[in-house]
Amino acid sequence: MIYGMTSAARSLVGLLLVPIYTRAFAVEDYGRIDTLTTMVAFLSLVLTLGMDTAVALYFYDNAGEDDRATMVTTAITTRVLLSSAVAFLITLLAAPLSWLLFQSYDAVIPVRLAVWTAPVNAMVGFLIELLRLNRRPWNYSIVALVNLLVGVSLSIFFVVRQHWGVAGAFAGPLFANLIMLPVGLWITRDLLTVHLSRRWLRDLLHVGLPMIPAAFGGWLLAYANRYFLLYFSSAAAVGLLAVGNKVSAPLVLFTTALRTAWGPFAFSLQKQENARDIYAKTLTYFCTFCFTVAVGVGIFAREALLWFTTPDYVPGHVVAGLMAFQIIADACYYIVSIGITLAKKTRLLAYSVPAAALVSILLNIALIPTLGFFGAALANTLSYVFLTLLTYTLAQRVYPIPYEAAKILRLVLLAAAAWGLGISISLANLWVALGLKGLILLGFSAGLFLLRIVQFAEVNLAITWAQRQWANLRALKL
Repeated sequence: MIYGMTSAARSLVGLLLVPIYTRAFAVEDYGRIDTLTTMVAFLSLVLTLGMDTAVALYFYDNAGEDDRATMVTTAITTRVLLSSAVAFLITLLAAPLSWLLFQSYDAVIPVRLAVWTAPVNAMVGFLIELLRLNRRPWNYSIVALVNLLVGVSLSIFFVVRQHWGVAGAFAGPLFANLIMLPVGLWITRDLLTVHLSRRWLRDLLHVGLPMIPAAFGGWLLAYANRYFLLYFSSAAAVGLLAVGNKVSAPLVLFTTALRTAWGPFAFSLQKQENARDIYAKTLTYFCTFCFTVAVGVGIFAREALLWFTTPDYVPGHVVAGLMAFQIIADACYYIVSIGITLAKKTRLLAYSVPAAALVSILLNIALIPTLGFFGAALANTLSYVFLTLLTYTLAQRVYPIPYEAAKILRLVLLAAAAWGLGISISLANLWVALGLKGLILLGFSAGLFLLRIVQFAEVNLAITWAQRQWANLRALKL
């Protein structure tokens, strides 16, 4: 729970920045911010060389504290030097890169600020991660949250008060990391040294480099649609896609918690006789809850954007439901892949992500030219569905689980129908629109029972469990 506070805070801060940024930036500039953010994510992903996982693997597997400090220092030095060299190169090429991405030289300074967040964030992020590996959760959370809040505060200051535009959105995190760097070095000083090791560099790269292709495939799956959208449409279209994605942020909080809890929960049950039945019910209940939230997010997205943003951003509401469905599909991938992990056939996962990335590229090429940012969202959603179905098929071959596939299919069709009907309502009278959409959500809830996706006995069990937990909590307070 302590570690989860940081992830939850990132999602909440991203959501709270929406009404500020959408009033400070034109849709095109918002799209530029999103594009450069995904570029930094790509650089951070590739330039870490998979060393995050390698360091975590070797952190407790060494000859002593001095040897561990040498390993850690070797890893962080390699990452910072490599990312700094690439950032320096991109700084020199910022003008042509700005033109390549946006057909304009206006983004030269934002490009330079954005790329330099990669090496600085690599160092600060690594130091913060060391606190987690060293089992110092409160230090980890405090430093991470302070870094986040300082970055957001500086970004708002540079954007709103100083009017730095897109550059201000990246100057904030960059300066925040520079401020937190000496703090991180001081807190983790007992885990660092001045010595480097070729042996450790070789061992770290041996573990980390093979992970880059899968990580790159994951990045393509999540973010490649932005660049296809830039090529086939405009930065403004990317901005509409980005703001539609932000509306689904509340669902991310729950799915992030699920990912954190799912592994330990699933592994703890693997030797129970009814473990496979529990895995199957987990998927059904997870999908039922999340699709209910997704339908609500999707059909009320227009009203949310009318309230939190400016009219220029309201067209982005049509993709909010799709992006929510994508989040669910991604989380379902983690659930159904448990069979592969339990069967110790994890090499199968190396095929599924690259295959889904290839499908994503083909769908983006096919859909974006005619459907614009809606096609980009649809391509991503279908790609994640493909990833989940492929992983499900592979997992069932090595570790069969009796998932309630028919129920989940009925649920998906019901949710898609309710969302499609909801986004078709675009009335000038806000209260009438809210009322009609409320009826649609109510109809969706009724459909869960009519289609026997949810049964009243299950609801009664949930109510009984909640009452018991509440009674236990009250007794604990007493």
